[in-house]
Amino acid sequence: MTRQMQRRAAQLTNECASLVTTAPSSHHFNVVDFHGDLEGFRGLFRRLDDAYRNVDNVFMTNGLAGMTISPVDVHVHEGADGKSLEFVSYKVLPFDVRATAEATWVHFKGVEKHLAHGNLYEKAEKGLDEPYTIIADFKKEVYSNSSRADIKVKQVIRRYVEEDRDIALWVSRAVPIEIKHKILQGLTYHLQGCAVTTRSSESTPDREVSVLQLCYLVSLDQDDVRCDNTNLQALINFLAATTKQNIQAHRERIENALIDQSITIGHRQDI
Repeated sequence: MTRQMQRRAAQLTNECASLVTTAPSSHHFNVVDFHGDLEGFRGLFRRLDDAYRNVDNVFMTNGLAGMTISPVDVHVHEGADGKSLEFVSYKVLPFDVRATAEATWVHFKGVEKHLAHGNLYEKAEKGLDEPYTIIADFKKEVYSNSSRADIKVKQVIRRYVEEDRDIALWVSRAVPIEIKHKILQGLTYHLQGCAVTTRSSESTPDREVSVLQLCYLVSLDQDDVRCDNTNLQALINFLAATTKQNIQAHRERIENALIDQSITIGHRQDI
């Protein structure tokens, strides 16, 4: 915990220093209510239901179910078809399950998740009658190195609170609005993300520790991929780089939120 606090303190110092010399942050973004047609989300709801039913099978296959040691990085696996990627991340956090699960849900349902790499141009969302279910329609920029593209995304995210774990699950479809580099032509893809919070085996009666497992599945739209092998590999490399960067940023922001919350609680107790 001390190491995390020291890292966060150094990060906050750098952020404060940058505010002195830079323009105000653009992270304050106004999200409007979604009033469009829900028909465009029907397919996403079916994919969401399928994804929830298959969580355990996916975690068994990719090794997350049996993982007990935090890898130093995000693991990436390319599908046999050459058009899909899987990303897995496992991290033990020195915070209780309830706090970690709540911080994870707040992060993934909010705007912060969009701001890791690229600009968010506009976003409309709507909370549905079903508990913990949100649909969103947004436009944003994605980039990796010198390659950039503007995309339009439809997304459904839902939280599942189970007896021994908390799951945030989302599915989305992204289509290009403007491709700023010709090599990214055909950048239409599906994304499925899953964040699972559980109690770590390292927990003791006096101190609960949590585990945050992240799994992303990214696949190019089979009906939209019309490119040669060179461009196909460029698309896969682009998605691999941007998704990996996003996962690392998500993990760091969730941990930072937990650290900040812990500091706030500590200050209140000292008053």
